[in-house]
Amino acid sequence: MSQPFDKIGVFVAGGPAAGINGVIKGIVQEADNQGVRVVGFLDGAQGLLEGRFVHLTRQMVEDIHILGGSVLGTSRYKIDPAGGDIERICANLRHEGIDGLVSIGGEGTLQLADRLRCGGIRIVHVPKTIDNDIDGVAQTFGFDTAVHEASRMLTAIKMDAQAGDNWFIVEIMGRYTGHLALEAGLAAGCTRVLIPEEGEIRVDELVELVRTRARCGHPWGVILVAESANFGQGYITRYGRLGGISDELAVRLEQACKEQGVACKVRTSNLGYFLRCAEPTGFDRSYAAKLGLGAARFILDPARSGEMVTVADDHFAGVPMAQVAGKVKKVDLKGIRFQALSATAAYESARADLQEHERAWQEAPRTLGWLDRHADVETVKNLAMRLGVPVETLLEVLRDLERVETGEAEAAGGGCGVAGDSVPESASPSGG
Repeated sequence: MSQPFDKIGVFVAGGPAAGINGVIKGIVQEADNQGVRVVGFLDGAQGLLEGRFVHLTRQMVEDIHILGGSVLGTSRYKIDPAGGDIERICANLRHEGIDGLVSIGGEGTLQLADRLRCGGIRIVHVPKTIDNDIDGVAQTFGFDTAVHEASRMLTAIKMDAQAGDNWFIVEIMGRYTGHLALEAGLAAGCTRVLIPEEGEIRVDELVELVRTRARCGHPWGVILVAESANFGQGYITRYGRLGGISDELAVRLEQACKEQGVACKVRTSNLGYFLRCAEPTGFDRSYAAKLGLGAARFILDPARSGEMVTVADDHFAGVPMAQVAGKVKKVDLKGIRFQALSATAAYESARADLQEHERAWQEAPRTLGWLDRHADVETVKNLAMRLGVPVETLLEVLRDLERVETGEAEAAGGGCGVAGDSVPESASPSGG
């Protein structure tokens, strides 16, 4: 491979995502293989502007790939092109003898990288975000770890909901798309997942969901809602950022259920920032290493300047920044991911169970009449087999029912009322 220069720079901008350090290590490894030095600018674009950096040596990057966060720091510092910031960055790079730059970041950083490209800087971009919303990329690194962490927590919340017959409304990150909510909800088997791509939230449909599940013996559920899902009246925000939709939905759902006489205990939770700096999954570690290798090779190749590094069919593929900068990848409502989510939602709604329940009760008199005429040992054996229980267990249940219906159970209690109402004196706690 040709070596047009001997020093490259790297910076990280935007929110954290698991795998950042793996990309940095991959860049340093391949650059070292090619005899090229690497410096890392601190705290994102602010470090670029102020010329603050560290030399990334073998010792510094040895085990960083297993860590969450960013060893270089990160920020959302805004560059002012009209104020001469790009010229100042170019001067900093020239002064340090840095001939090429690698940016690591999400959709906003991609736009920054494209502006730097237009300013004459030789640059390539590595797409990073837990939101998976960058156009031109099948999957961003950090997304798999976020899905893993979210599904783990959602599974625990689901167990809590089931144990206490509660409805949980859980908010999850994702900015203006529902990729993270979709994958995490699908992985955890959430009762319902609400994403902005589907349109406004219909509270009346959720009330019907609560009602139907309760009638089928499932008075609980978990509704996962993307932070940008809304009621058609604009995004819910807090402190100038997306957030708060779970609390607002909880209020509206509880009120609507009360008005329609539907019992519903609502709780809320927010997965928040736990998802961004977790220990990277094996997939994200491996993926980050590949992207780091690709970024080093791209920046050392004059023909690849201005491209975003991606992987397709086990090969590197470059996407021109100008082609995708400023674009957001939405969830494809015709894709198989959303189809799988819709199938899960239909199943969790228990509508089919309710129809079967009502049909069974309608046919109950005829079925019981047949059983009265044909009950024998073989019928009982067949029934036990289809229920998946031993014959002895089924017979014991029937004997218990017989004792209750004939009054034998009450007689056996000696007329002392319900078992457990009285406590033997010897078993009473002493000392008041």
